[in-house]
Amino acid sequence: MNVEEKEEGIETYIRPEIMYKEFTNEDKLEFPLEVAAGTESLWLDTKMSLDEIRALWVEAHPEYDGCRFQYDEKQKLLIPFMERNAPGGKKYTFPVTVGYLGIQETYGEEDFGVSEVTEAELQQKFASHYPEFSECGFAYIEEQNHLFPVMKSGQEEKDKSVAIPVEVRASGFSLTINPEDIQGKRSATLEEIREVLEGVYPEYTKDRTDMQYDQRHFVVPVLISSRKGLEIRPLNPGWKHEIIEDEYQDKWRVETTPFGVFRCNSSKKDQAAFQLSAHKIPRRILEDVIRIFKKTPALEHALQIFYDNSKDSYILFEPEQCVTRGSVKFKRDLQMEQKYILVMDIHSHGMYSAFFSSVDNEDEKGIRLYMVFGNLDRHTPGYALRVGVAGIFGEVALEDIFEGRSEA
Repeated sequence: MNVEEKEEGIETYIRPEIMYKEFTNEDKLEFPLEVAAGTESLWLDTKMSLDEIRALWVEAHPEYDGCRFQYDEKQKLLIPFMERNAPGGKKYTFPVTVGYLGIQETYGEEDFGVSEVTEAELQQKFASHYPEFSECGFAYIEEQNHLFPVMKSGQEEKDKSVAIPVEVRASGFSLTINPEDIQGKRSATLEEIREVLEGVYPEYTKDRTDMQYDQRHFVVPVLISSRKGLEIRPLNPGWKHEIIEDEYQDKWRVETTPFGVFRCNSSKKDQAAFQLSAHKIPRRILEDVIRIFKKTPALEHALQIFYDNSKDSYILFEPEQCVTRGSVKFKRDLQMEQKYILVMDIHSHGMYSAFFSSVDNEDEKGIRLYMVFGNLDRHTPGYALRVGVAGIFGEVALEDIFEGRSEA
């Protein structure tokens, strides 16, 4: 049980996050036993199955329809719990009830001024009275039009169900996934949506793709690319995805962006190249990168360069990160990646030499430029610069990307 202290105005509360483990072996149940949740309990003297116990509990507390149980053998205690299953993006009609046991509220049109409402709006309304549920998800009992608040956990977020059709937004493209793309389903988990992406673009692997669901009902994958098949439509002019077959039957992947063109030989998985179409990145940005890295020459560090298509300008951005002498882990800023175009990831190797390690090769699977700096304790640091197209790399000359000459 992880206890986190929160503060809301003048009130302070403790929110326990309980990780339930479902009990299924009813042969191990010892009677008499007690079913308990909060201040509610049910005493059972007679031996019965889990289904029979569930039916009795749900008869008394209908919001627990479909509940599961955790069993405490020492106390002979069955604890009913619910798992999140409310599909993201669903609109709820009135009346709709939110809560469980002694904390339940039923809402009507007069509470919102509209004829239907989203899960996020219901959560906000419920949390205004019960702030401990400000980050909860919900189990949905359709027959009752009832939402049962459930605390979120990391695994549950991965298993989150999303209403289909849903839009997948990557940098420059909007991809619509329809029921026919996922075996006719009307809802799918983020993992199932990711599998559709990986089937067309192998860079969206399970171990390195973070699927983020936005309450406005779209999904954002961490890796930014396009794909062939399903529905592809550019959000901004200047974006284009092509698979071109040459005279030797080799297939070439060509990604045109507002700032340049990426290409690689998909058949042989080599010959990655990049040609800049926008103006070169100003020298001052490169000098700022070196200056920031030299502030802590013994530690690794990460920076990013974005392109503002509307202003034809570049932005140097420092993401949230955790640094050590031998590693740097940074958190991608989805708002930045949606507002601007990610051009380059840059990281430093501190006082070690500049090279792309095996860890870098595994991590750098996006479609963009990559740069690493090293020997930052010296007057003239070293660097390496390359283009990456879904894990296929190629060298790029510094003068082809940056203006003028640099100390590096």
